[in-house]
Amino acid sequence: MKKNVMVAAVSGVVMMQSALAALVTDPNDPRTWQGASVGTFANLYYGADTLANRQLVVDNKLLDDSIFDTTGFVGSTMIQATGVGSTGTSTDITGTGSYGYFAPCACGGVLDAGSGIDTHWLQTDNVIGHSIWDLGFDATKAAVFNTIDHGPLPQEAIESTVYLSNDKVTWTQAVVERVWLEGFQANTGILWDGFVYAVGTGSSNTFRYASVIWGGPGALIADGDNEINGIMGLKSDYTPPVPEPSTYALMLAGLAAMLGLARRRRTG
Repeated sequence: MKKNVMVAAVSGVVMMQSALAALVTDPNDPRTWQGASVGTFANLYYGADTLANRQLVVDNKLLDDSIFDTTGFVGSTMIQATGVGSTGTSTDITGTGSYGYFAPCACGGVLDAGSGIDTHWLQTDNVIGHSIWDLGFDATKAAVFNTIDHGPLPQEAIESTVYLSNDKVTWTQAVVERVWLEGFQANTGILWDGFVYAVGTGSSNTFRYASVIWGGPGALIADGDNEINGIMGLKSDYTPPVPEPSTYALMLAGLAAMLGLARRRRTG
């Protein structure tokens, strides 16, 4: 019985990501996110800020007014960085509202800058297959964590096009399918973090690798200076891959330890 309870708890942890969605459902939502409104997205993605197009934003579940919770996800490893330009480290970690950064990044180099979801970023070039990330599993979608250093927004956040592949030779263009308006940091005052977005190909096909270019058909602006924090592979429902059995074992052991501690406190 206790084992079943723990398994259920572990399953709850795995499924938590899909339950945290806070989709924008009102086409006339009056809120703005760093100056961007539902109408802004309607104009950028559907051609004009009209009620019909704002309804398309809602119906297509484009906007999620929540933080992308990275719990359970693993950042992709950057394995190739041909043509990468600048790297940098964003300086605000407390929510001062600064877009400030220093360059080059305070990290272990270009591949390190692109391999974690943190304060470090890099700029790719615009050649498909030059900058490559290993998603770590057969992913259906990919999440892009960008770094913002100036406006206009969301153009300066969604300023890249992502291509997906299984062999690093044949690449399929992906398109933006969802935007997490608050980014990934719990402190929403950190303005360089915002507009995390997920891309997919509109199919159930899976891919192992992602390549990112500045500009291109999937970008909202093309000014040659995208800032990529990192990439994550996603399942078709925007969740992480199911943990391996060894990971389950570790999680179960942790839950068992917590249950044991709670029992001792009750009987102590």
